[in-house]
Amino acid sequence: MKTKLLASLSIGAAAMLSTAPAHALFINVVNDPDPANTLVAALFGANSGINVVAGSASFVGRTTVGEEQSATYTNFNLSPNSGSGATITNPNGILLTTGHANLPTSNTTESFSNALNQPGTGSNAQLSALSGQSTNDQNYLTFQFTVEAGFNAILANLVFASDEFPTQTVTDIFGFFVDGINYAFFQGGALVSNIPQANFQNNPVGADGYPIEYNGLTTSLLIEGLLDPTLTTHTLTIAIADTSDSIYDSAAFVGGLRAGNGTGGGIINPVPEPSILGLLGVGLAGLGALRARRRKG
Repeated sequence: MKTKLLASLSIGAAAMLSTAPAHALFINVVNDPDPANTLVAALFGANSGINVVAGSASFVGRTTVGEEQSATYTNFNLSPNSGSGATITNPNGILLTTGHANLPTSNTTESFSNALNQPGTGSNAQLSALSGQSTNDQNYLTFQFTVEAGFNAILANLVFASDEFPTQTVTDIFGFFVDGINYAFFQGGALVSNIPQANFQNNPVGADGYPIEYNGLTTSLLIEGLLDPTLTTHTLTIAIADTSDSIYDSAAFVGGLRAGNGTGGGIINPVPEPSILGLLGVGLAGLGALRARRRKG
């Protein structure tokens, strides 16, 4: 009986994985008259514990029709059409890019470069200071906020994607600045760019992999930004930019922003994917069933 039950659990788990949608990502480019507040409204998770200061939101990015640099997104659920690779999910949120946010639903080129018509959106001083290089095509959202009592940090989920991966030595850069301090760095201190490559899922042209343009993308990562305890009103700036050039686009999908409690800050771990969590849940249910049968016996 135990062998048959475990076999049925394995079959059920495999069915769950095989019937999961290969992709359901919906991108809505932002070209409305109030892009800052449109993006802010899309960024938060339910019951976030964060209150935005009215009138504090500011945005820099191209909103010209046909050149939209930013978007809101829903249903981020990507898995390879063929071959191996993690299923990647991310909470609903916002997309900031160094190029065009209206993305193809397959990887069409190894050098996706939807360069903005000149003049571009300029350099970002915070990202230039982080990278030690000049930056171009900046795209950022910033606003002030307060948090409910008992929280000392804010958390968000991030998927970083790039056509700089895996060949380019000049890398685009992403920042997540809380009260002026960047927390977008991997364990060990590496900044969020297309290095280190161990954080990426490979998505080569012609491999029928992830249904998105970029050559590589991370799994969902959890960013923890610590609040300055001397302040009651805080500032969040989310930014991305090209470094040294204006080609080979990169993107940051950021969602589920909420208040929380943290210690060290930074990217504290890759987020477990739902398929893995589902298998764990099925396994635990099976163990419970076995124990119940043994008690009845």
